[in-house]
Amino acid sequence: MLLHVLEGEVAGMAPHERREQYRRQIQLLHKPMSNLLLAMAMLAALHLVFELVVVAGVPPLLAWQSVGVALLGVMAVRYRHVVSLRRRRVLGLAFLAVLLACLSVPALKWAGSSVVPLAVFLLLPVTWLPLLVKPHMTFGGLAMVTAVVGVLLWRCEAPAGECQLFALYYLVSVGAGLLLRRARSNLATRLDKQVETLWQRAVSDPLTGLLNRQGWMNLAGTALADALGSGQTPAVLFIDVDFFKRTNDKHGHLAGDDLLRALGRIIDARMGPGEYCARLGGEEFACLLPDSSAQHAERFALRLAADYRLHAKALGSTLSIGIAVHQDGDVLNDLLARADAALYEAKHRGRDQVVLANDDSHAHPL
Repeated sequence: MLLHVLEGEVAGMAPHERREQYRRQIQLLHKPMSNLLLAMAMLAALHLVFELVVVAGVPPLLAWQSVGVALLGVMAVRYRHVVSLRRRRVLGLAFLAVLLACLSVPALKWAGSSVVPLAVFLLLPVTWLPLLVKPHMTFGGLAMVTAVVGVLLWRCEAPAGECQLFALYYLVSVGAGLLLRRARSNLATRLDKQVETLWQRAVSDPLTGLLNRQGWMNLAGTALADALGSGQTPAVLFIDVDFFKRTNDKHGHLAGDDLLRALGRIIDARMGPGEYCARLGGEEFACLLPDSSAQHAERFALRLAADYRLHAKALGSTLSIGIAVHQDGDVLNDLLARADAALYEAKHRGRDQVVLANDDSHAHPL
């Protein structure tokens, strides 16, 4: 419950989805975090210059503060170019530790009756926390800041009432930082979901739920390249519903839509991991089998045709299927073109057949 309150919607995700969401948020926030570190380093440098102008000479504490400010500048510039997430975490915590040391120096020098020198610590939670993604980094950094603030308040000679009021302000700042972090995380999560939904709509056929032509060209093209890179032999099936217009005219368009939806479910049920199917338009469908052979593709096509024939028996609807197995130099459009030619041959031979491209004698009447 506490994790859900602090983390927001990302806490309800499955572990692998949560890790992926964290990874995306970290990548998106890398530049803002880099800018924040650089801004903090510059402010620390300006404060140091101010002290050098006001204070005569260079006391020992100010000398150490100068070293710390120089380190902050180096780490801020370096952080921008770090790619490894692990190194970013280490460098970020080191930056925070040096920053806290630099901020503590003036607070230690002013041992008067006011907590004003500590006021800058009120800004840290609302500037740092919203940009932190991983919980252990968030609460680890918060613990470091809180520990330093606690020690400084303990050593402060200000009245107890003033210290208590400062502690209250600090807690409010922490609460605001955590709320901003949760709101940022929720916003990023919802935007990801909306983008994924819009992408699904853009690449999906609304009638069958399969890929549309655009989705097919994108995903099947990538899957084909991956299969060839792994030494596999892809195959493409081009599927067409026989006499679909006649079925529409005789039984109505609603019956035709039902047939297309049923064919989409039949094809999708037969697809395995890494295999893609799409409705290219009208009554034309395509399947990509990334790791196949002529024999395997034919058996697959025969099972699809048999399943569909059984479902559409009352309407007498059948399928014609053309198959193309990858040859050297083929791209996705080449496979589609050869499978389309085989489909045309299946239509020419009387429909309700499976034909393998480049082997016109190898046809299966069904």
